[in-house]
Amino acid sequence: MNSAVFHLSGPLHLCGKSHFIADEPPLQGQLYAKFLFSPVAHAQISNLDISAAEKIPGVIKIITADSIPGENQIGTVVKDEPLFPETEIMYVGQPIAMVLAENEYLAELAVKKIVLKYKELPAIFDPEEAYKEKQGYIQERIIARGDVETALKNAPFTLSGKTETSGQEHFYLESQRCLAVPMENSRIILHTATQSTMEVQEIASRILGIPVNDVIIEVPRLGGAFGGKERGATIWACMAALGAFLTQKPVLVKLTRDEDMHLTGKRHPFTSLWKVGFDEHGKILAYDILLLANGGAYTDLSIAILERAMFHSENAYYIPNIKIKGFACKTNLPPNTAFRGFGAPQGIFVIENILAKIAEQLKIDPLEIRLQNAYQNGDKTPYGQEISDCRLTDLFNILAEKTNYLALKQAVEVFNKNNTRFKRGIGIIPVKFGISFTTTLLNQGSALVWVYIDGSVSVSTGGVEMGQELSTKVAIVVAKVLGIPVHQIRVESSNSQRIGNASPTAASTGSDINGNAARIAAEKIKMALTECAVKLLKQKHQLNVSPEDIVFKEGKVFYKENPDACVNFEELVRFAHSERVPLAAYGYYKTPALWFDRDKGSGNPFHYFVWGVALAEVEMDTLLGEHKIIKLTVMHENGQTLNEEIDRGQIEGAIMQGIGWCTMEDLKWNEKGVYLSANPSTYKIPGIRNLPEELEIEMIPSATEEASVFGSKGIGEPPLIYGLSVFFALQAAAKEAKKDAELSFPATPESVLQCLDGLYPIG
Repeated sequence: MNSAVFHLSGPLHLCGKSHFIADEPPLQGQLYAKFLFSPVAHAQISNLDISAAEKIPGVIKIITADSIPGENQIGTVVKDEPLFPETEIMYVGQPIAMVLAENEYLAELAVKKIVLKYKELPAIFDPEEAYKEKQGYIQERIIARGDVETALKNAPFTLSGKTETSGQEHFYLESQRCLAVPMENSRIILHTATQSTMEVQEIASRILGIPVNDVIIEVPRLGGAFGGKERGATIWACMAALGAFLTQKPVLVKLTRDEDMHLTGKRHPFTSLWKVGFDEHGKILAYDILLLANGGAYTDLSIAILERAMFHSENAYYIPNIKIKGFACKTNLPPNTAFRGFGAPQGIFVIENILAKIAEQLKIDPLEIRLQNAYQNGDKTPYGQEISDCRLTDLFNILAEKTNYLALKQAVEVFNKNNTRFKRGIGIIPVKFGISFTTTLLNQGSALVWVYIDGSVSVSTGGVEMGQELSTKVAIVVAKVLGIPVHQIRVESSNSQRIGNASPTAASTGSDINGNAARIAAEKIKMALTECAVKLLKQKHQLNVSPEDIVFKEGKVFYKENPDACVNFEELVRFAHSERVPLAAYGYYKTPALWFDRDKGSGNPFHYFVWGVALAEVEMDTLLGEHKIIKLTVMHENGQTLNEEIDRGQIEGAIMQGIGWCTMEDLKWNEKGVYLSANPSTYKIPGIRNLPEELEIEMIPSATEEASVFGSKGIGEPPLIYGLSVFFALQAAAKEAKKDAELSFPATPESVLQCLDGLYPIG
């Protein structure tokens, strides 16, 4: 019944009736915010003159650092980021002042009248330079096992190199925004596009200098996020809150697409320096890697992102001697932030690139070399977590069978021998993705479930709906517990008054944490209703039954031995109300058995792992540098799905985002730190023509004991890694055209042509 339920928001989206922030008509007296953004990446402020701007009719207030009544600080892990800079500018686009006016035109006019004088300072954009200068937020982190130096020295073969991955723009459809509305007695409500209601509430209260419970966060839904609104929304919500607090008028902050792409943080670019030792069979004996994350001007989430990259640096492979070092580099770019995968794709890409090089050098099949190194149950990760419920070998074998791998290899070889301009390649990649926040305290959540007198149900959790259909999954969980149709359940907006102290909706934990909290609340209600059902069935059907004999199913409650002896759910609810039985419950869930010692680099940071494998076949046009994906095959182990259609949609979307990152989304900035690829005309994301000609996704169920709510597993982030198989297929195709070709990241047509330079001599 529940597995095939439609998306709760689907009909609204389809009919254009879904409400998003700033969709409503303006409120009476509403003010509009525009900003003076820094024109330079690093500078000392010598003067900020707002006097001319203040004189423009219709300009209500101009706000700077001096206007803040509380603490000028929006940092969390490290308190290093001011709402407005007081003396030092740290990146191009940093907000210096905010103009509040009666309309956007007047606000923009006033911004042009503000005079900013500054002394420009040297800026750093390269993480290697930052590392050399020890410009970071914390000391270097290390995870290590075995004797790497000795193993490298004694290894039959060694390789070393530098691997770079670029950033990525989130490109959510709904830009950053917040509508702040003042209320009585210093209270304020923020309608904000955030993934983290608790963070915005806490930081806004800090800025305003008022108690946290005076700040109310309301999130109806988000028009996409992909991590960009986990911390990225906080600064804009605080701007709106500050404006409304000081003027006592509603204030709308809404970035244009151009502003959003120029000013907000992206996926972290990484530079990785590595050495690897291996034997003649391709077995990796030692691995030494330094991960340099380009964090931007302030800490943001760079420390946690670096940690996850370190946790995933070996991907799906057991390496006996390994040293993983990580440094989060402070540069003068906008603070880079969370992005789907949260550092894992950057760490995984490096080891997969190394395996491709080893396979090439030893002339070993790419599938065989991965099978040789793959994790087995009982192995331990570099940080000491034991591997269990690992199905990698099975998944590889299923993939080989599904793709008819040996015949496919032969067909590709024949094609390449018979074609000069067009070359084909195969790329294979496995996934081992840890599910849990690596900051242990975030792995907790709450839910409130109300059953109303007519049998309809209201569910509130701390989860934020952003297109991933978390609401549908939560409703499925509650429906499963209470035995009622999903359409009887309404999942409410995220609101800090209903659910406080909510962890961000991130890290692929939305359904795990919020679904389990809702399950616990629903089970409490079911327990109370079961006692009432015993009484009611005795009254109506003269049955003497015990609570364990009661079944809740398909909107009815009945004796398990006689389904005809039943009452409907609404009747039971009304009876329970007459008996003064509570029809609401609070549920709280914390993910069990999580811990990590950062000083020792060891622990159990993940509740479980998601496993999968993918194979891509591509065809490259070596003359134009373009390519097409002939087929992408994915074997994804996802426990027991709560909703197959939702999970399939998440897999497809994540794959395309991964393909975009590694083949076309080329994030560029100039020598002054200005993003050049900062609008849809200069930054290319995948479109329908970039889809694989054939996309085969097989979701493989499993009865793993390590899964979460009703045996399901997190789905949002792990499938992004499958997109990297396309990069390695393109790399294989390029080497068919030119043996020493080295494809740089991302594999844009320009990158392809550069690595094939000289293939078509001019003249």
